[in-house]
Amino acid sequence: MVRNKRLIPIFIVVFVDLLGFSIILPLLPYYAGEFGASPQAIGYLIASYSLCQFIAAPILGDWSDRKGRRPILLYSQIGSCLGFILMGTALHLPNPLFWLFAARILDGLSGGNLTVAQAYISDITEPEERARSFGMIIGVSFGLGFLMGPMLGGFLSRYGYDVPAYVAAAISFASIMATTFLLPETQHQRDESRPRGLALYRRTIDYLKFADLRRLLLVFFFMSVPFALYVSMFALFADHQLHFTAEQAGYFLGLVGLLGIIWQGAVVGPVVKYFGDAKALTIGLVSSAIGLYYLAQVDVWWKLIFVAIFFSFGHGVGRPALTSIITQTAPPQRRGGVLGAMTSLESFSRIIAPVLGGWLIAFHPTWLGWIGGLFFTIAVFTASTISPAVKTAVEPQRNPGA
Repeated sequence: MVRNKRLIPIFIVVFVDLLGFSIILPLLPYYAGEFGASPQAIGYLIASYSLCQFIAAPILGDWSDRKGRRPILLYSQIGSCLGFILMGTALHLPNPLFWLFAARILDGLSGGNLTVAQAYISDITEPEERARSFGMIIGVSFGLGFLMGPMLGGFLSRYGYDVPAYVAAAISFASIMATTFLLPETQHQRDESRPRGLALYRRTIDYLKFADLRRLLLVFFFMSVPFALYVSMFALFADHQLHFTAEQAGYFLGLVGLLGIIWQGAVVGPVVKYFGDAKALTIGLVSSAIGLYYLAQVDVWWKLIFVAIFFSFGHGVGRPALTSIITQTAPPQRRGGVLGAMTSLESFSRIIAPVLGGWLIAFHPTWLGWIGGLFFTIAVFTASTISPAVKTAVEPQRNPGA
């Protein structure tokens, strides 16, 4: 149950937005393959979106701090809607692969939806409620989106790979309407003296100069790379290792989404409340590592169930806990900027992951699991170096008399 009623509109906006995104996610390799794209070209196609998002995210995060969350969220959603429309029409244009790249670039340059949504949530929640709110809003939205989106996209692929793109555009338009009519602007601290333009990228680097933020952002990076490997490369992995169709890949990702709803809707809150953000983060990272190491053992479809259980639990617990720690460590007037830096790091990981994943799968599909698990292992060791002062600050407040 959502205690803070102000979270309901942002939940609707995030869910509808992620639903549109997740419809096309497992289909993109198959769609590009229709145009004769090689595995390397597919990797570059997936990376092109993230490269553009990497460039744009700090600017969008900063604009949300200065101009407000709502107008920047609308800009981002409109860009996504236009990108999906272009993706659908690419099939009917000369040189369709070029236009497919253009569609992903357009979406990437406006891809600040999640950054602004996280900043919005941090504006309207208290620190002790933040991890639970991130789990309920971002986590459950991801779960619902990845439950319904890939399955719907897989089903619609029967009628052509352009059909899911048009449906995603329609859903994205619905998200624009939800923001326009349901989402009020927040009251947050603004910093008008902050640098602008190219100096924003230096500001992102500046965050790494602070020991506590540097360790936290490095943990986020080392958990983002294997997550991006799993999400962006699963369809190719399943095709090469298990001979899945696009529809079967979509249905499996739907199962992962269902598990995400269970973990994030019913488990994240109690786990964080009992263990605290820091210990919950470690639990999540270890579980994710186990899931991807087991991916290297998958040779029949049913073994993917164990991968899905450990990996979805780990991500469901670890990400909101880490996001909560970072937002509590960052200065209040710079939360949007720090969350923009997080999105930049995540985008950078999504640039690396599909290119790396393409080479790993070409060498042998199981290497996707070995290397992904290694990244999570590094994240666990990096998390162990977080300042004791930070860990203490985010410890759960217990009642000695309880």
